[in-house]
Amino acid sequence: MEEMVPVSQARSVGGWQRVGLPCLFLANAVLSLWADGFRRFEWLPWASMGLAWLILSARKNGEPFLAFLRKPRTLVTYALLVIGIVGFGHNLYLMYLKDFG
Repeated sequence: MEEMVPVSQARSVGGWQRVGLPCLFLANAVLSLWADGFRRFEWLPWASMGLAWLILSARKNGEPFLAFLRKPRTLVTYALLVIGIVGFGHNLYLMYLKDFG
């Protein structure tokens, strides 16, 4: 039977995830910008998800999650996440129209 671990004792994100995933997201955004140009917005979800991951992983060890939610960077993080999710949905819709429309 698994034991419940309180949020304050949960492990934080590892070092490679703090650096590797945002770099992957931002590199994909740069490659998308290079391939398609600035006016097509396929790069925007990747860039916003990379920046959101950088902001979320900057939480200090032992900092309670509710204290993190009260800071101004939380609004920026959630705005970037919403932009990313809406952008990925838009990209999927464009792929659907291209293949089936």
